Amino acid sequence: MMLQKTLIIRKFVHISLGMTILIISFVLERNVLLYLIIAGTIFSFLTFNHKKFHLLHKTENKSLGTLYYPVGILSSYLILYHLPVYYFQSSLLLLSLSDTLANFAGHIQKSNGWFRTFHDRKSIYGIIAYILSAILILYLFLPDFLSLDIPYILFALLWAVILETASIRGSDNLSIPAGLALFFFLTYHYELNYLYLFIILIALAPAGLLLFKFNILTRRGSFVAYLLGFYLAGIAGWPWLISVLLFFISSAAFTKLKHAIQGVQYTSRARNAWQVIANIIWAVTSSVVFLLTHDEIFILFFIAFVAAVTADTWASEIGPLLNKRCFSLSTMRTATAGTNGGISFFGSVAALSGATIVSSMAYYIFFGSWQWDIIATLSASAFLSCFVDSLLGAFAEDKLLRLNYFKKRRTSESITPNDLINMAGSFSAFVFYLLLSWVF
Repeated sequence: MMLQKTLIIRKFVHISLGMTILIISFVLERNVLLYLIIAGTIFSFLTFNHKKFHLLHKTENKSLGTLYYPVGILSSYLILYHLPVYYFQSSLLLLSLSDTLANFAGHIQKSNGWFRTFHDRKSIYGIIAYILSAILILYLFLPDFLSLDIPYILFALLWAVILETASIRGSDNLSIPAGLALFFFLTYHYELNYLYLFIILIALAPAGLLLFKFNILTRRGSFVAYLLGFYLAGIAGWPWLISVLLFFISSAAFTKLKHAIQGVQYTSRARNAWQVIANIIWAVTSSVVFLLTHDEIFILFFIAFVAAVTADTWASEIGPLLNKRCFSLSTMRTATAGTNGGISFFGSVAALSGATIVSSMAYYIFFGSWQWDIIATLSASAFLSCFVDSLLGAFAEDKLLRLNYFKKRRTSESITPNDLINMAGSFSAFVFYLLLSWVF
């Protein structure tokens, strides 16, 4: 009973705030509304742990939704600040009204079904309520040239559903308004093929599901990979996607090969979202900067980053198969192959091979030719980054593991020191590329 009371109060506040901001957006100047939203965000954070506001904030699943809610509205308003106000109003209502209706519909037990795509549980009835209300909101608030554009609306709805399901502890209160704001911002400034984007989103869904079902990636890892695939294929372009697939497919193949050869001695473990992010974050960053600047140097940085994580993964998977011992950088002695901070002959050969193959193939995919001096620099940069990864693994990883932050996070979906090591190691490929280009 207390839970239902808390839920009703919290959702009533969400709807009331959304409607209040909606009305104010028609009458107040934009900067005044911005100050009010900032004040509301600060108020939410100040009262979160205050007993007098317990009914407003607390839930049985320790949701942070009441913190994400004002941050989501603020981020949406900032992103859309210079765009027509109906964009902000649409994203606001999908958060305050559609998401609330989805939550209430999710509490219907009879003939309902539930699922998870990221973390929080969602319901079939909830998604239906969310879609129907979203259709009405977009039709009423967007101008006719958008609301009557069927491919545009189809993609907007599908994207909104993905943002709704991509939730952990109520983070959809942030992902819905911020994600929709980014969509509106991009579609306002750029010409996009909405039907193509819609098809890409649909087509990639089975691939994400298979990655999870075959234990290649965890649930969250598969979802992140799904979004990554959409960005690369739908926004960045096929050359960027193919280059990443060279890394992902080859690495997954060597991981499965290692599992098959070592058998019971080796337990296959799906990679989580943090591992996916750690491997690809710098490459994605480079691609985004290229799309904004059109400077080809960022294509080279992208290739260097992808080659670096390929080299590191090949070394990690192939080295222990062909070498029983390695040289430990931390003890300066031989150790069992696979030891953190270890270097082996065949692991180094695998790293150099992976770096060279991916660098040369990716360069050709982008530029249609081979310029071997640049490819050599890219390959060397990626190869050298593996040694940075080994050095950090030898001297930093154990120290990080002793930190309370990592001791408390030991689930299959938690970030680990190794993820930080991988991010730092792959970033060094960028540094090495700059140094080698300057020297040679």
